[in-house]
Amino acid sequence: LVATYFVLLSSIDRCMSSSVNARLRSFSQRKIAYRVSVVAIILGFISCIHIVIGYDLRPRCGALAGAFAMYDSMFVVFWLGIIPHVLMLIFGFITLMNIRRTKQRIAIKSTTINTTGSAQQQQQQRHEQKTNAQLIMMMLFQVGFSSLLVLTRMIYYAYYVLGPQPIGYDKLVGSFLMSFTTLVYYANYCKSFYIYTLTSQLFRSAFTNRIKFCTRKILGQRMIPILRENTINTIQTPVNNHGQHNDEHK
Repeated sequence: LVATYFVLLSSIDRCMSSSVNARLRSFSQRKIAYRVSVVAIILGFISCIHIVIGYDLRPRCGALAGAFAMYDSMFVVFWLGIIPHVLMLIFGFITLMNIRRTKQRIAIKSTTINTTGSAQQQQQQRHEQKTNAQLIMMMLFQVGFSSLLVLTRMIYYAYYVLGPQPIGYDKLVGSFLMSFTTLVYYANYCKSFYIYTLTSQLFRSAFTNRIKFCTRKILGQRMIPILRENTINTIQTPVNNHGQHNDEHK
């Protein structure tokens, strides 16, 4: 639940940061993100309290039969599936519209920038635009795949709860589909690294630089004692040779 709504918050943040309205862009700040994240975590815990009350662990972990099972199924389908992912798609669409408007404004101001701005300022603006475009692209891919994977599970879960009770061969097929959609659902929470690596050069560069930094730091800490030992041996060798040379003269 918390992970799903964090993705929703990231899509809202990208939508705000890409807006042509300065007031909306001002909401895309780190301190606001911290506060909203805390609120999302608290709401996530509160909304899941019913699981502690209405779930039975024996013989298997599941909702109690009756009205609570119906409520739990609606909670999973709407609160975990439809509501957050529809909002993700809406904010993703608004973000694309904001990008188009920004490109139009950049095209209008390009002549002014070329005549009044320095080459360094132009390069900095291009770098910022490229970075924002890649971050938005990462967010859109994340939202698209999350919606596809999670809604697949939610649609079948709704059919499983609200549909007729399967028997015979249909029960076997239903068991397979339940296991498959469950696997797809949990795959949603381990896909981010692979999506970002495949879709964003910015993420690949940052990831590669971080690996290089950690490698240098680890190897540097191990090499320092070796270098010190080699330095001490190098200093001691001429001293010993000088002492032997004096003994021979004596």
